[in-house]
Amino acid sequence: MFKIEKLKKNGIKEVAKIASENFSGLKDLKKAIKWITCNFNAFPRTQYFVIKSRNKILGYILWVEKGGFREKAVWELEQLAIKKEVQKKGIGTELIKKSLLEIKQYLGKRKSTLKLIEITTGKENEAQKIYQKALGAKVECKIKDFFRTDEVIMIARYK
Repeated sequence: MFKIEKLKKNGIKEVAKIASENFSGLKDLKKAIKWITCNFNAFPRTQYFVIKSRNKILGYILWVEKGGFREKAVWELEQLAIKKEVQKKGIGTELIKKSLLEIKQYLGKRKSTLKLIEITTGKENEAQKIYQKALGAKVECKIKDFFRTDEVIMIARYK
């Protein structure tokens, strides 16, 4: 049984550890903690959700609103990371779907709707399949030599 909730301040270090094992740009734990903290402090523009089992954080997702607080909102799924030992068990898909419901609720409270979701990921990243399955996202363009390799921008559109 999994529980999905907003990240609390006392979970930042645990999330940073997951980030540092999943993202080459966040390998340094001190830098990862600083990165997670600055994004955490940018709420409501940025919103972190974690997935837990037995009160342990198994993964996190970072949603970022783009271009201002618009009526037809554009969000980026900026980061999704799951602990290595529990990857490929559907945890990421569940985290995406349930946290997106929270984002939509948040938007509804301010009388906005979701227009689209943007995801930038490695051209060869297997996570593209998760984004297609969970969000209906499709590759719209490729960016050469973005971080370590080529990246793609995926878009999920909503009416």
